[in-house]
Amino acid sequence: MPGRPLAGTFHGGIDIPVPIGSPVRTVAPGTIIRIHRRGVGGLEMLIQHDGFIGVYSHLGLIAPALAEGRRAVHGGERIATVGRSGLTYGAHLYFGMIVNGRPVDPASYLNVVPCGADTQTGQNARVRSTRVLSGH
Repeated sequence: MPGRPLAGTFHGGIDIPVPIGSPVRTVAPGTIIRIHRRGVGGLEMLIQHDGFIGVYSHLGLIAPALAEGRRAVHGGERIATVGRSGLTYGAHLYFGMIVNGRPVDPASYLNVVPCGADTQTGQNARVRSTRVLSGH
């Protein structure tokens, strides 16, 4: 659509379309760096995982224990729900990675197939392979 950014043209992460209220889970154990509201990402959580920082954006509600200050998280732990905070044209979770201070495409780290690669089923394999993040 005219005037609207396309996924992949304005950030290096992945967008995972899921309904509002879907659980958001960590990709690995880690320590919360911060939870904040930041421009286009809206309510966002930064987690220091082993070797990278995970960026979880467009969140709705933060898990109570984390909102109250707990910093350690387990792999696969529910940390929030998906919302529509920030700039978004539909409910989704944005997940990005920062390695050595630079944003990187998380697809290869998560063993995610590039968009459009699953022509047999007509489904987006990249989205289908990211269920660990969205809890589906």
